Amino acid sequence: MAPDLRQAGHVMSEYSRANATFKNYAISLGVVVGILLVMSFVVSARSGENIPTVDYRPDIEVLRQAADYPVTAPSDELPEGWIPTSSTLDTTGPVEWSIGFATPRDSHAMLTQSDTDRDTVVESRAKDAEPVGTVMVGDQEWEHLDSDDWGALVLSDDERTLVISGSTSVDEFAILAEHLESFPVPEDEDSGADESEDDA
Repeated sequence: MAPDLRQAGHVMSEYSRANATFKNYAISLGVVVGILLVMSFVVSARSGENIPTVDYRPDIEVLRQAADYPVTAPSDELPEGWIPTSSTLDTTGPVEWSIGFATPRDSHAMLTQSDTDRDTVVESRAKDAEPVGTVMVGDQEWEHLDSDDWGALVLSDDERTLVISGSTSVDEFAILAEHLESFPVPEDEDSGADESEDDA
């Protein structure tokens, strides 16, 4: 009896389709696995990145002794992910202190305080950012400056100017501003001694 060629052709057709489907599935799976491997490599490289850190706390007391204004510094409540990367203190002329941070969003922010002329310190830290409005942080109204790739928040009074600047978003600027604390100017020991003598 002659073989049924139509049935054989039907079986071969189903086999070819099944084989092609499996091949396409294998290719797709290989692409997905490849993407996952690349993502895993990137995440591992980012988590293993060694960001240099500094301890800026000792500079607080140095600045308190040198400045005629209350010193402002990030509090211990600053959220996780804010990594201090630099601390630059200048007490030779205008008393100025800048602390640089790597932010949780892999960007950069800097807190600067200075008793130099407001426009001078703002120009040096805000670069080409222009005033665009204000931002309320607690009960303080900060001036907001912004440009395509840089921004700043500015708060000033008769004693000094605070500038939070960098390439990150205004939201992260506000987080840093929200977690600042003030350290008062130390009392003059001589004046304290004079008061004690007067009381005596």
